[in-house]
Amino acid sequence: MIKLYRRATGTELKRLATLGGPLVISNLAVVSMGVTDTIVAGRAGEVNLAGLALGASIWSVCAVTLMGLLAAVSPIVAHLRGSRDEPGCAQQLQQAMWIALIGGLAVVGALLATPWWSQWIDTEEPVRHVMEQYLLALATGTLPFALGTALRGYCEGMGQVRPVMRTYLAAAVLNIPLDILMVFGAGPIPAMGGAGCGWATALVSWSIAAALFWHAGNDPAYRALRLRLLPPRPDWPTQRHLLAVGLPICIGAASEVTFFASLTVLLAPYGATIVAAHQIGLNVGSIFYLVALALAQALSIRVAQILGQGRPKRAHFTSLVGVGSGLLYALATGLLLITLRYLFVHAYTSNVDIIAVATNLLLLCAAFQLVDVAQAMAWGALRGYRDTRVPMYLQLFSYWLVGLTTARWLGEQFWGVYGYWVGICIGLGTAAILLGLRLWRTSRKAMLAPPQR
Repeated sequence: MIKLYRRATGTELKRLATLGGPLVISNLAVVSMGVTDTIVAGRAGEVNLAGLALGASIWSVCAVTLMGLLAAVSPIVAHLRGSRDEPGCAQQLQQAMWIALIGGLAVVGALLATPWWSQWIDTEEPVRHVMEQYLLALATGTLPFALGTALRGYCEGMGQVRPVMRTYLAAAVLNIPLDILMVFGAGPIPAMGGAGCGWATALVSWSIAAALFWHAGNDPAYRALRLRLLPPRPDWPTQRHLLAVGLPICIGAASEVTFFASLTVLLAPYGATIVAAHQIGLNVGSIFYLVALALAQALSIRVAQILGQGRPKRAHFTSLVGVGSGLLYALATGLLLITLRYLFVHAYTSNVDIIAVATNLLLLCAAFQLVDVAQAMAWGALRGYRDTRVPMYLQLFSYWLVGLTTARWLGEQFWGVYGYWVGICIGLGTAAILLGLRLWRTSRKAMLAPPQR
């Protein structure tokens, strides 16, 4: 029995690594663009960095909302691929394109209204101006971002993770000269400061969408897909299923991101130094978290494929292996953050005041890595089971009722920015416990259910 357990564990770890390795690189490429934005904007001055921090926190809500709306594409396609229904996989992408189009247009409208609603944010006027210009620039790249997200979900659900990885690596490289060009200017292009990062991101989004569209339309791995610029007529049953799985994912993901974004807004009155240190802490933490997020994506795809094959016991086992490997990763990254925190912060800024606060925040970041990774892995497995509605309620409760309330109380009454970060740890810890219990219940229920034909 021990030998069989070790062999099965090794098999699942190998499968997760095969899927997760390229996904890790893809996600690191994505976060490296944010790191590049932060470093380049930081070199343009404290005001540009603070404006970028506020704008990036708001854009992250928009981006995660679109990604959440389309998050059902990957597990549903993986489930259908597990049952060898390639025409069904193609139909999911074709109908997801409509969701991407409508959702993208809604976000564009919200970003174009930035000059109106930004007056509600309590911050310095120069910082507000940078934030507004940054978000208006991003409005030009929102539609390709949404379409590229749908294409990525389809490719990953089909198991074609390496082409996605190559596309995002090329995009990360392209983002570097574009950031420098747009922020500092050259020739006929004026210096735009932190807002230039928004234009660079928009151009990169167009490049990603074009590359993935070409790949999906020409690679023989997608034999059943007939990709055109205009998708076929809407099919409501298919879209309803995508939304039934995707909307709770969207709300759950957006609740987590808005949880973090709201903390940035609440910290705005503390001044540019605190906001910049907070942004650096979140940025460094996001590098390690996106590795865990990629492992959670791989776990979601793997669990969905196994369930599509009609093997719920194996899916339960794979879920346990995935969550366990995530916890080991979190322990390792926590130690790394504690040991190298000064090196990480110095890569962003030479401002002594910002460094003093940011290095302390990374100690708390190391603490919440464990619970953050645990809740991400459990949530990933639940997406593979297409169990998304109840986890959404658990996330809303954990982040907003527990996490934000505790963070605001501890921050305003006791420890300032450090109190806010302790509240983050408490909210994420609550989510980790509740989602872990839900995963255990869902996987056990799937094993006891009669096989579906």
